[in-house]
Amino acid sequence: MSYRQAALALVRRVPVFPCKADKSPYTPNGFKDATQDPAQIGRWWARWPDALIGVPTGRKFVVVDVDLQHREAQDWYARGNVPTTRTHVTRSGGRHVLFLTNDRVRCSASKIWRHVDTRGKGGFIIWWPACGFEVLHPAVLAPVPDWIIARLQRSETRPYIVRSIELDNVPAKIRGIIRTITDAREGERNNLVFWGACRLRELADQHILLRDDAIDIVLEAAQRTGLPYSEALRTARSAFQVQ
Repeated sequence: MSYRQAALALVRRVPVFPCKADKSPYTPNGFKDATQDPAQIGRWWARWPDALIGVPTGRKFVVVDVDLQHREAQDWYARGNVPTTRTHVTRSGGRHVLFLTNDRVRCSASKIWRHVDTRGKGGFIIWWPACGFEVLHPAVLAPVPDWIIARLQRSETRPYIVRSIELDNVPAKIRGIIRTITDAREGERNNLVFWGACRLRELADQHILLRDDAIDIVLEAAQRTGLPYSEALRTARSAFQVQ
C-alpha cells in the first residue's frame, strides 16, 4: 500500500497531513492543516508521494512516547505498568502508546520519566503503521491511567520548573542562560534556544539540574521569545538528543 493509499484509508478515522523524512511537516501550519478531505489528501500525496503521515494528537487519542534507545526508558517500560492498549512500534524502535483522549495530557518531554514524553492537544505523531511497523493490541484503546496523570501533575510543581525562574534563589548560571534565550530577537531565536538547551543539558549531565526540569526551562524560555511550542520542543529534543 502506498502512503497515499494509507492516508486515504486513515482519514476515515482521523485527520492527517504530510511530513518529511525528518518528521517535520510539509504544510505551512503543521498539524493545524490536518484534514479528512480525500481531495486534499490526494493533492498532497501527488506532490509528495513519499511523505510520512502525520496525525494530530489530543482529538481522537493521546500518546505516551517511549524512546527505547535509552536505558531509563527501557527500564520504565519493562516494569509492565502500562496497561494493554494500542501501541505502535516506531522507526527508532520506540513505542507510541495510544490512550483515549484526555485534556489533562498535553505535550511534555520527560515529565513522566526520562525519555518518556507525551503528546496531547497541540502535538502530533507520525503514523508508523503506514510504514509497515508493527501494531500491538490494535483493537484496544484504554483510558490514561491515573498514575500517569498524577505523574504529569506532580511534575508541574517541581522547584526548578520555569514558572519560578525569576526567583532570586535560582542559580546565577541558570538565570544567565534563561536571559540569553528570552532576550533573543527574531532571526536568532532558534540558534540561541539550541545554545541554551545545550548549556542546560550540560548542567543536567553534571547533576546540577534534573534533566526534565532543564527541558521545561528551555520550553518555557523559548516560548517567551514568541517561538511556537512545536519549534521549541523540536529544538529542545535535538539538544537533549531525544529522537
